[in-house]
Amino acid sequence: MRVNQSVDAAVVIKLNFTDMSSRTGLEAEAITRLTDSVQPPGIRAILVQCLAGEVAPSVAISRMLAVEGASTVRAAIDDVTHRAATLSRASDMLVQDRVDELTQVFVEKVAELADVSEAKASRTQPALELRARAAESGDRGESRTSE
Repeated sequence: MRVNQSVDAAVVIKLNFTDMSSRTGLEAEAITRLTDSVQPPGIRAILVQCLAGEVAPSVAISRMLAVEGASTVRAAIDDVTHRAATLSRASDMLVQDRVDELTQVFVEKVAELADVSEAKASRTQPALELRARAAESGDRGESRTSE
C-alpha cells in the first residue's frame, strides 16, 4: 500500500536524476538499498538528501522532526542504520559514514531535547507546588495587611 504516490515518485526522481550524475552509480545504489521502503515517503526523501550529502545530518533531522514525530523519525533512522550494518558492501563506506553521522547527531539531539525538557520541568515544578500548597491552605495569593 502506497501512502503517497506523488511523494514516492519524487523520491525516485531524486534518486535517479537530481545531481546523481556527479555521484557514482555505487553510491546511488547504496542510498537506494538503504532507504528502499522507508516510510513515510517524506522522511525517506529527506534521508535520501542527507545520505547523498546534499544536506547536513542536523538539517535533515530538523526537517524530519518538523514533518513527523520523534518516534517516527527514530524508527526511520534505526531502520537505515540497521540496513547499513547488515546490507552494506565495502564500496558503501561513504554512505555508511553518513548513516553513522546521522545516527550520532540524532542521539545527541534527543539527549539535548531531553535536557531541555528536564530543565523546563524543574523550573515549572516549584511553581506548581506553590500553587498546590496555596490551594490546600485556602490562600489565593492575595497580599496580606496587618492591622
